[in-house]
Amino acid sequence: MFSYLYGEIVEYGVSTVVVDVNGVGYELAVSGYTMADCKLGQKQKLYTYMQVKEDGVSLFGFSTLEEKNMFLRLISVSGIGCKVAQAILSGIDSNSLALAIFNGDTKLLTKIKGLGKKTAERLVLELKEKVVVDAADMVLPITQNPDLQINRDIQNAIAVLCSLGKSQADAEKLVEAAAKLGATTTEELINMAFRIN
Repeated sequence: MFSYLYGEIVEYGVSTVVVDVNGVGYELAVSGYTMADCKLGQKQKLYTYMQVKEDGVSLFGFSTLEEKNMFLRLISVSGIGCKVAQAILSGIDSNSLALAIFNGDTKLLTKIKGLGKKTAERLVLELKEKVVVDAADMVLPITQNPDLQINRDIQNAIAVLCSLGKSQADAEKLVEAAAKLGATTTEELINMAFRIN
């Protein structure tokens, strides 16, 4: 129903903020990261998700679209509701969470408060193919990384990405990121590169 709200942050709670939009105060449940972005008296745009249950309606707020998208992915996993998803996003930022899921790093995921081993494994299983990771969080350009051998598949993948409009530097970063995530053939490198932001 609501895509986002824009208004003044007028009140804090333990894990909530109140946004005044034209004289109407909306209470939003937020993660620790969104809470840190909200300043009292400041006008702010918060992306929202509305949960409707038999016992009431709740609004969840997010300072970035990336956090909202990660929240939506989390609640699509069986056994993870809105409150658990919010708790997860309070324990780790959305980019680091995406990278941990992408890499299947259940050890890191279980360090998040309230996230057990089975739930962490289910997250990886159900979201590994859906998360989008930021190449800047993972790699250096190929030209600065002597450990990565530039073979024919890598060269071909870079050439294809360039032909699709990517700059040489961007194509190199994406292909290196894909290679570090386990892609080896030209096709795998290109497919993986399209899943990296």
